[in-house]
Amino acid sequence: MAKGDLHAVIRLATMEIDELRRQIGALQRREDELMARDRDLDAQLARESKTADDHPEAAFTFASFLSAHSTRKQQVAAALTEVRDEITEVRDALADLFRQRKTYELAQEARDRKAAAERARKEQAVLDDIGLEMHRRRTAEDDEADQSPPGGPDITGSF
Repeated sequence: MAKGDLHAVIRLATMEIDELRRQIGALQRREDELMARDRDLDAQLARESKTADDHPEAAFTFASFLSAHSTRKQQVAAALTEVRDEITEVRDALADLFRQRKTYELAQEARDRKAAAERARKEQAVLDDIGLEMHRRRTAEDDEADQSPPGGPDITGSF
């Protein structure tokens, strides 16, 4: 890992975010199960109430059923409250992780831009050196050409 590279930290934060998302999914499934259980208890109460109305001899046991039903409803309500509190806590942790990861990503982007600018600066310096060297050579060649006699060397062979 290069100095100042946050990609590993960003990947770790992403894995933690994925884990919290899985936890939220599990908690929401649990919440759905508890809400279904609560609806079942309500349906069960309606059935027992109708049975007590239809059969007066069953009315004697309805009071104890009502007491047990009330206890079960309270247990489900308490469990629902607990699950919803956990969901809230995990969502808050998830929001914090998202903010953290975004901070890392922005810092990495700034570092990447700075590194790219530095690379571009170095490449431009190399190109500038090459251009300067080519200019010097051309100037030297032009100076040599100017110093030679006009018309080039005498090859006529006159003695």
